[in-house]
Amino acid sequence: MHARHRIAGTVLALLLTPPLMAGEGAGKGAGETVPPADLRQVYRQALEADPKLGAQRYRLEALKAQRREALAGLLPQVTASGEIRKIRRDQTNSGLGGGTDESVRDFDQTRYSAQILQPLFDLPAWRGLQRGDDEVDRGQAELEAARQDLVLRVTEAYLGVLSAQSELALARSEYEAMQAAHERVQGLYEEDLAAVTDLEEVRARRDSARARVIRAEGELRIAREALTRITDRRYTQLAGLRPGVKLPGPGGDNLQAWVERAMEANPRIAAARAGVQTATTDIRAARARHYPSLDLVAGYSYLDDLDGSPYGRVYEDEYIGLQLNVPIYSGGGVGARARGAARERDRQRQILEATRREVRANVRAAYEGLASGRAEIRALEQSVRSNERSVEAVDAAFRAGLRPLADVLDAQRELFAARRDLARARHEYLLDLFRLRQGAGALDENDVDTLNRVLATAP
Repeated sequence: MHARHRIAGTVLALLLTPPLMAGEGAGKGAGETVPPADLRQVYRQALEADPKLGAQRYRLEALKAQRREALAGLLPQVTASGEIRKIRRDQTNSGLGGGTDESVRDFDQTRYSAQILQPLFDLPAWRGLQRGDDEVDRGQAELEAARQDLVLRVTEAYLGVLSAQSELALARSEYEAMQAAHERVQGLYEEDLAAVTDLEEVRARRDSARARVIRAEGELRIAREALTRITDRRYTQLAGLRPGVKLPGPGGDNLQAWVERAMEANPRIAAARAGVQTATTDIRAARARHYPSLDLVAGYSYLDDLDGSPYGRVYEDEYIGLQLNVPIYSGGGVGARARGAARERDRQRQILEATRREVRANVRAAYEGLASGRAEIRALEQSVRSNERSVEAVDAAFRAGLRPLADVLDAQRELFAARRDLARARHEYLLDLFRLRQGAGALDENDVDTLNRVLATAP
């Protein structure tokens, strides 16, 4: 009976000791290994290292350069040219009396000119500039969407590591409890104080717990790699959620208000709107090719054609005037381009509508997830407390000989499952919070700081 009490006491002590939520040191691998970090530090590193966000930054710079290129079509165009030729001229002149006069002369000919052209009316060029503005607006919205997506991806990867660490800590605690129980039952069995069925039961539970440890170790490596893919860093430790800390709320309980905010402020919707506007401008630009263009032209030209004969001349011309170009027929290309642009605008409108529906669905799903998540967390916190009391009660009954060992092991398993579900629910709640704010176009560094404040200091 005393040995039986020792089994229960050892297992109970292991079960009722909560596992650490922040994990152990990461293994080495690709990416630089850095000291312990919290969420804000990880996010700041991701801002510099994430290739998706970097690619979007370069795209915006490229669009700005294209807009500047379109502006050049409305600014003065200055050209200059010049040439010097060495000429051998064989010349035959008819005389008055019917004879001919032949001569050969070698001389240098100089020619140069300069011209300034200022567009006065060029509707396609104006439409091109408007398109550049639309594309820059689209690029800025896409960059903001990428930045908010980075906040969510970093948080998701960070919490993924914490979840994996929690799973591993729980799996190891369960394995240690099963191992202790196995050793005690093994000793009792060798003294003929325990049945073989009890030994096989606890051995099976121990082996299953060991398998869960192996699986949890693999999942932790995968989770760490997901974070490394964003930051190109490997972290020795991450700050975990403080036990029992109050999780932040969304700051509003009106679903319709969140949906309306998303329809106005979501950067993905803004980018899709800019796509529709760009396509509309393309239609106008295509139709503008039917219109004439008017340019102001001024220039100067010089020609030195002194060849040593009485006929050599020096020419200097200065001119200023208007140049009108009137398109008459281009083989139907202008109309075809306008029709193609109209179909592209229809496509962009469909993309906009699909984006709106997706954002609306995501906001509603995140909001409902938060509402159910809060209730689930409260229920699981109560479940953990209830299962801890259940383990104590079943253990006491086991010591008194009223309950079999299998009941103790089942109670232990239920306690570990409740703790595991609670950790998952807390992490999923935080992800739903970030998804809701991303859908509303409000996710920023302040949210990172808010979540960071409920983390324990990185060891």
